Amino acid sequence: MANKHKIFRSGYGNQAFELDCNNDAAYDLASFLFSDLPGIKAGEQAERYDIIAAGPLPMWSLWQGEKQLYYGKSRYQVAYILMNEVIFHCINRNAQQHALHAGAVSKGDICFILPGQSGNGKSTLTAWLVSNGYRYLTDELILLSHNGQVLPLTRPISLKVNETHNTWLVPEINTAQCISSDLGSMIPHRLLNPDFSVQQPYVTHIIFPEFKAGTEAIFQEISPAQSCLRLLQSHVNARNLKGHGISEITTIVKQCKSYKLTYSSFDDLEMIFRSSTSIFP
Repeated sequence: MANKHKIFRSGYGNQAFELDCNNDAAYDLASFLFSDLPGIKAGEQAERYDIIAAGPLPMWSLWQGEKQLYYGKSRYQVAYILMNEVIFHCINRNAQQHALHAGAVSKGDICFILPGQSGNGKSTLTAWLVSNGYRYLTDELILLSHNGQVLPLTRPISLKVNETHNTWLVPEINTAQCISSDLGSMIPHRLLNPDFSVQQPYVTHIIFPEFKAGTEAIFQEISPAQSCLRLLQSHVNARNLKGHGISEITTIVKQCKSYKLTYSSFDDLEMIFRSSTSIFP
């Protein structure tokens, strides 16, 4: 395979980025991470990063201008850092939509968003729902418009394999197509969701997941006021929005059903899934 210098260009929200790749290995990494983003129209000013893969191992380096963001052997680490850098760039100045740390899945007219901070189990729950017939949208970030339309940041599913409740997924799939280390795994969502299509649905349900080992399973509806307070905890660009976006968030949660979910095992999820068929079609 020829090693040609290539440019990968895409965007999310109203922000573009450009990845200067020194060879096919670097370009393949960019495609792995960002090929399902919606992109942005040509001509927009783009933030630039350089991905360099050098040598037979290879050794990886990641640059933003003159600033070195990573140097080392780990493909997972350079992918993880690059993903976070691009996410920050795409939401840092966004003043049009609500940027929320949340997974999202859909089925028919149903769209669940799953807000939560890192470690709350949103990626695990997202992957579990996808493996049970839902369409994958994202496991990390959504932009939510004032009327509740979801623009998902569609990326590989990211699981921390050092958490025992997450390791269930990896042995069941083609791990050769994943990026893994002792810190975690990035899994192409099409391995679980082969009929993926780009969607920007309207949110109908909000589920706030929390994984707690050894605790009793809880799945209960919460009020719009409780939902609003919880949702603001996952809101990452509130400072950019008029009134911190509280008025619009309040309107959106009143149009949805909201739930609190606590689980400690996949048996818990199976039980809740079977007993709540009016919510999980």
